[in-house]
Amino acid sequence: MIPVFQIPRNSLVWLLVAQTLLILPHLPRLPVWILFAWFITVVWRVQIFRGLWPFPRPWVKVMIVLLCVMGLLSEYGRFFGIEPMVGLLITAFLLKLLEMRQKRDVLIVAFLGFFVAATQFLFSQTLLTTLYILLTVTALTTALLGVHQSEGHRYPWRSFKLAGTLIAQSLPLMLALFIIMPRLGSLWAVPQPEQRAATGVSDSMAPGDFSRLVQDKATAFRVTFDGDIPPPPFLYWRGLVLSDFDGRRWQQARFGRFRGDSVNWNNEPLEQWRSTVETTGEPLSYQVILEPTQQHWLYALPLASSSDERVGFTRDYRLVSRLPVNSRYQYQVDSHLNYRLQAQALSGSDLGRELYLPDGFNPRSVQQARQWFAQAGSPRAYIDRVLAYFTRDFTYTLEPPLLGQHSVDDFLWQTKRGFCEHFASAFVVMMRAAGIPARVVVGYQGGALNPLKNFLVVRQADAHAWSEVWLEGEGWLRVDPTAAVAPGRIESGLDSALSPAEAELLDDPFSLESYRSFALLDGIRLRLEVLEYDWHQWVMNYDQQKQSGLLNSLLGAVTPGRVAAALLISGFVVLAAVGAMLALSGRRAPLDPGDKLYRRFLRRLKSRGFQHHPGEGPRTLAKRVKSERPELNAWVSQVVNSYERYRYGEEGGQLELLRRLVREAPSRRI
Repeated sequence: MIPVFQIPRNSLVWLLVAQTLLILPHLPRLPVWILFAWFITVVWRVQIFRGLWPFPRPWVKVMIVLLCVMGLLSEYGRFFGIEPMVGLLITAFLLKLLEMRQKRDVLIVAFLGFFVAATQFLFSQTLLTTLYILLTVTALTTALLGVHQSEGHRYPWRSFKLAGTLIAQSLPLMLALFIIMPRLGSLWAVPQPEQRAATGVSDSMAPGDFSRLVQDKATAFRVTFDGDIPPPPFLYWRGLVLSDFDGRRWQQARFGRFRGDSVNWNNEPLEQWRSTVETTGEPLSYQVILEPTQQHWLYALPLASSSDERVGFTRDYRLVSRLPVNSRYQYQVDSHLNYRLQAQALSGSDLGRELYLPDGFNPRSVQQARQWFAQAGSPRAYIDRVLAYFTRDFTYTLEPPLLGQHSVDDFLWQTKRGFCEHFASAFVVMMRAAGIPARVVVGYQGGALNPLKNFLVVRQADAHAWSEVWLEGEGWLRVDPTAAVAPGRIESGLDSALSPAEAELLDDPFSLESYRSFALLDGIRLRLEVLEYDWHQWVMNYDQQKQSGLLNSLLGAVTPGRVAAALLISGFVVLAAVGAMLALSGRRAPLDPGDKLYRRFLRRLKSRGFQHHPGEGPRTLAKRVKSERPELNAWVSQVVNSYERYRYGEEGGQLELLRRLVREAPSRRI
């Protein structure tokens, strides 16, 4: 029979703590049953440790594994993908607890934990995530230390402190390797299992989509301008153009969906693509740091272009990425805010697409539009009349009533309550019904300035929809009907356009965004934003170009010999610093509480005329006291017996008993 290794209590506790910390961030993307499986596994492992339950039999382990595999397959529908594979790894990490019979099994579980920690970077690479993973790695390292500390359960925080010291000592070398080692690209930029927007603007729009989105205070992207920041009315971050309408839902035109023949990747003459564009004035230059969306489309002010080879622009003049945005994505943009687009004429296919309305939908709106247009006498006058109608009895709200089959009719002539997508959709239908080409544009509007670093933070709550109309001789013009109903939404942001009750409902008590009125908390929020911004600029965006520039400035020239020498010198400096620190500290470990009491006992024994010999053990000392000072024998024997039981017997309560016995020393007059 193979003896079972009894895992030290300290190691088991820290291993379970590390498991908890590692699983928590993954919970939103894991099946619910994994949480129950983890709870059962932990209880079983603890009962095994206590000797109350046996290890599971082989057939039980096979059944558990089969059930977990079937559960994962049922949840994800496949095993090939990031989320299913992460789920499988976490399941193995949990179930392996029930197989820890030998020391090597404990090491395997801990090493699996390091892999699970790394998987979190597949989904988030923020500074907060990095610090959190550093905490979990410290907990795992503590568990590894505990395997080799038979009495570590007496000082669990001392083990954690030692693990933290080891991690801290390794950080300088990690930094040197990060700076010097060749950049191979991001290991975390892997496709997500579902090609859909993880958060943010979707590729279609129906009433209610944006009102749900604005309840998310998460960051959509950050923007740094090379010059002055434009005022809020100009901050329309164009993302998608929606031209196809089925009566309720707007979608991209067929050519607008991501296809190689509809995107210019700087491999075609720009004149061929830009022949219908007229721009005046100097372009506005800025950099955008986009959060992961799992989609190709990017966001920029009109009329945008980019020299980045990863970025192309489409025939409806949007920016797209060559690969899905699976991790933070930084790109440079030049925008001309003064432009005319397709001012002379639209092609037959473009004209038909931007005028199309499905038959049998919204008959009252179509009839009214034709009547108003006939009365207006010109497209400009008709546009003004429709906007004037919006300013009468309409209400901007996040909680509009439900709409029926004829959604535009219901909104325009009955409910008159809605959000930006209601206004944009209804306005475009009214334009098309009158024979004016029009389309819906979705993206973001506005942004909050961080004055500490002078960059804009655009949040999901800034998601917006507006309209573009085409007028002969003027081309495509932006018309935002929401601005007619709630001008505060454009000038001052979403909160200013909502009623106090609705604005209060959007406040998240756990978000610093909700406490802007408090100077101290708002200052903390701004500094955290700056830290996150710098983290991306100097760490996540540290590519080959930045590395080459930094190494050239440090080494003069980047050659294999100089890089190797720099790496060796960095390692030597770090190790020398750690060695010097250890030498200066003297490596004096703090005394055990029992040892402190025993030393106090020896001092009290000396004060009563009995000297302890160097190297003399407790029992030898007790025998000598019995023969030389019998009057002290009872006290000394009790102290020695209590100390030995505390030190070797691991009996509870001995420390307190030992403290009392030492304190109750016999009188010195004996």
